[in-house]
Amino acid sequence: MRVPEGAPVSGWLKFQQKFPALRQISKPSLGTVAVIACITTTVFAVYAVGVGPKIHNDYYKESQKEKRALLRTTREETAQGLRPWSDPFERK
Repeated sequence: MRVPEGAPVSGWLKFQQKFPALRQISKPSLGTVAVIACITTTVFAVYAVGVGPKIHNDYYKESQKEKRALLRTTREETAQGLRPWSDPFERK
């Protein structure tokens, strides 16, 4: 596309002029950008909440031990009369 000399040129057009192969690619619509952004955000959120803690399990175990060591109560006192959680599959 020819642009008169001195006329303002958008960033996308400058980019297409530098790389002529990009002229065949049309600019995506706003709806397409919104859908891709939504999917990307969802993937990152699922990773941060579900996958990340499973992969970095040791970090969370150590952090929990450190924080429990700072408490000045026993496990039974912290439970306030309720039975503290125990692993039902643990062998005795």
